[in-house]
Amino acid sequence: MEDSQNQTLDYSGTSITKNTIYNLLGYGVPILVAVVVIPFLINGLGIERFGILNLAWIVIGYFSFFDFGIGKSLTKIIAEKVSENKHNQIPGLFWTSFYLMLGISLLLSMILIFFVPVIVGLINISKDLQSETLNTFYLLVLSIPLVATTAGLRGVLEAYQKFGHINVIRIFLGTFTFLIPLLCLMFTKNLFWIILFLILIRIVVWIIYLKLCFNVSKGIKKQRKFELTLISPVLRFSGWITVANIIGPFITNVDRFLIGILISAEAVAYYATPYEVVTKLLLIPTALAAVLFPVFSASFVNNQEMSKKIFYTGIKFIFIILYPVIFIIVTFSYQGIDLWLGSEFARESAVILQILAMGVLFNSIAYVPFNFFQGVGKPSIPAILNLIELPIYLFLMWIFIQNWGIKGAAVVWLLRIVVDTLILFLFAYRKFDIKLSSGLGIVSLILSFIFLIIPSLFNELFHKMLYSLIFLSGFLIIVWKYFVTLEERNFLITKLRQLR
Repeated sequence: MEDSQNQTLDYSGTSITKNTIYNLLGYGVPILVAVVVIPFLINGLGIERFGILNLAWIVIGYFSFFDFGIGKSLTKIIAEKVSENKHNQIPGLFWTSFYLMLGISLLLSMILIFFVPVIVGLINISKDLQSETLNTFYLLVLSIPLVATTAGLRGVLEAYQKFGHINVIRIFLGTFTFLIPLLCLMFTKNLFWIILFLILIRIVVWIIYLKLCFNVSKGIKKQRKFELTLISPVLRFSGWITVANIIGPFITNVDRFLIGILISAEAVAYYATPYEVVTKLLLIPTALAAVLFPVFSASFVNNQEMSKKIFYTGIKFIFIILYPVIFIIVTFSYQGIDLWLGSEFARESAVILQILAMGVLFNSIAYVPFNFFQGVGKPSIPAILNLIELPIYLFLMWIFIQNWGIKGAAVVWLLRIVVDTLILFLFAYRKFDIKLSSGLGIVSLILSFIFLIIPSLFNELFHKMLYSLIFLSGFLIIVWKYFVTLEERNFLITKLRQLR
């Protein structure tokens, strides 16, 4: 791997495509593993214990945001420094940021350790699992510094566009996130030991990430010093990122915790299983957004029109790729879950899957303006939006779960996503004059609200299949003729020919 002194960053369309594909593989391979492994985990652990494991997965993922925005701040600042050929400033920024992440996350871990009994006490679980769950959550809280600093190390590699290396590690970690619990079933069902082994895997990943950071910049390895003067530029940008990174995922994940508190851990399993499956589709906008973030950061100052063009293109292709998948999921939700997990799960979770799938479509599109605002130095926009949404969302989620159970939770989740997406696009138009003048926005709304609902009117599987075939054929023809440019068509045709 080259030293940072000798490399420049490539923001061409080919580079963006290549790095997005790396990210898709990094997120996608573990999903395939999850689809195969989850039925065995449910059978081996039981529905209640699997529900608790699902909550543990949520907690570990959430802790990655406890770098307090410093990781993303590093991505932005280092991408700018490399583009400006100021490589000598990178080691100081790296170590100052690293020590900040480590210190803050250690303090947070020490504070939260005292609240673990309260948190576990709120979850509605059987007495037999209370002690096991308590010990498991103690272990999770102690892992905060490890998970938080790992996110920061990965942010450095993203600035250098080392997405190939990142996603080899991501595949390794994501695969073992599901395989470790399965392997542990050979000798124990105890969640404490399962989580302990998952944390040991994360320690290995942390060491690998640090080694890669040393490789991209020899100065990082040699100049390990904390510089007080660099705290301000790092925290200036990371402050609003911190708010968005903490409040946003909290809003996203709090539904399952409220279900566990107000209903049961078993209900969490019926809600979280379709949730985990359908939200994995967010890997597509996540893969693209991770690549676009440093692109927006480096290009917006010098070429705003290029940034806007990338903005439009990102939204267009996210919609084109995801809509047919969401359509199929909504149409065949019951049959799919029945085939995968059985009729009991299908009865409880099919409607949940349909509602959440619609939300995922809107959420995917919202990834582009969200990362655009952060990349161009306006992270306060999505952060303030999340702060305003939080109390309203919690109130509605509490009321709807109490009255309509997990279906009520899914409806509130969908409504929040739709409102959030519309507001982000409104700000993109007001602040940066970004408007979807091609008509894609109007078409997407019509298709989302009408054509996704129509399949629910059919009871027979044959009628659903016929409708799907006719509609999706028409959708692909219209997209190819009216929404894909000549340049994009030629690019896609060339790539498809290369695959032969």
